[in-house]
Amino acid sequence: MVQFNGPYGKVSPSYQRRAVRNPPAQPTKNFAGKTVLVTGCNTGVGYEAALKIAGLNPKKLILGTRTVAKGEITKSKILAQVPALDSSVVDVIAIEYTSFKSVSQFADTVKRSTKSLDCVLLSAGLASPKHQLVEGGWEMAYKVNVLSTALVTVELLPLLKATPGSVLEFVDSAGYCNVMSKDVSPILDDESASTLQFFNDPKRWTLERGYCEPKLLLMFVLEGLVEALGGRQGKLGSPEDPILLACCPGQCKTDLGRNFPLSMRLFMVVYNAIHARSAEEGSRTLVTGLFQGEEANGRLWVNDQFDDLSPGLTEAEWKGLQKRVWREVWGVLKEYNPELSI
Repeated sequence: MVQFNGPYGKVSPSYQRRAVRNPPAQPTKNFAGKTVLVTGCNTGVGYEAALKIAGLNPKKLILGTRTVAKGEITKSKILAQVPALDSSVVDVIAIEYTSFKSVSQFADTVKRSTKSLDCVLLSAGLASPKHQLVEGGWEMAYKVNVLSTALVTVELLPLLKATPGSVLEFVDSAGYCNVMSKDVSPILDDESASTLQFFNDPKRWTLERGYCEPKLLLMFVLEGLVEALGGRQGKLGSPEDPILLACCPGQCKTDLGRNFPLSMRLFMVVYNAIHARSAEEGSRTLVTGLFQGEEANGRLWVNDQFDDLSPGLTEAEWKGLQKRVWREVWGVLKEYNPELSI
C-alpha cells in the first residue's frame, strides 16, 4: 500500500536536512470527548506526543508503559506541564512488548477500562546496538515492532470497531525505503523459505538492517491488516472499521540510541545536530496523523503529507513479499492464540 512512482531510493542525509529545515505543523484540532491511548510514551517522541495530546483536552488519556512505576512517573511529568488536566483523566496500564502475554493482558485491561477508544498511537520504538533475542527466539525489534504491534492491534480491534471514527496509528519510519531488492534477494528467489526466519537470522544482522528491516515488515503488517478488514489504501472496507495508518516523525534528537557504544553515541550527537529535529517537532507528526480521515487508511503520514517515496523493492517484489510476511505473522499470532480473528 505504497506508491511505486515517486522518488526512488534510500532516505538520505539531504532528505533529513530538508526535513529539519521544514518542521511539521502543530496540530490545530483537539481531542475533546475522545479517549486516546498512547504506548511507548515515557521518553522521546512518544512522550512528547502524549504531552501534546494531554494539552488538547482528551476525555481520557491512557498511557501504556513497560511498568506501572514508569507510567506513573510519566503521568506526573505530564500533569506538572499541563496543570489544567485533572489527574483522573490519565490512566496508566503496563505493557511489555517483548511478551505476548503482557500484550494480551494490556489489551484486556484497556477493554475493561473503557467503552470507547477513539485514537490509538502505538509508539514502541527501539534501536539496538546488537542482535538481541527475546521471548520465542525472536530478535527484539521484530518481536516489539512487528509481532507484538500486530497482536495489540488485533486485540484492540473489537473496541475500535465499536467506536465510530476511530483511528489506530503505528510509529514507523520512511527508512523502510532503505531496504533494497539485493538485501532480500535470497527470499525473493526462494518462495518456499520462511521470510520471518530470514529476517530474524543473526548472521545477517547489521545496525542498519536491524533498524530498517523491521520498519519494512511493519508496513507489510499495516497492509495485511487493512486488507484483512476489506479495505485498501485510502479506503475503508466498512464504515465501522478503524482507520489504520503509519507515521514517521523523521530523524529526531532522542535517547533512542542510549544503549549504543560511546563512540556511536558521540557520532549521533554530531550527526543529529545537523540532520535531526527535536523530539517535540517529530511528535507533531504523530499527533496530526490521528486527525487524518479515511484517505489515510493504509498509508504513511510524514512531513505533513502522505509518503511520496517509493520503496527499494519493485512493485512485484513488494506484493509477493508482503503477502508472505503477513501470512507468516498471522500464523505466529494464531499459534499463540488460536481464537484471534479480524
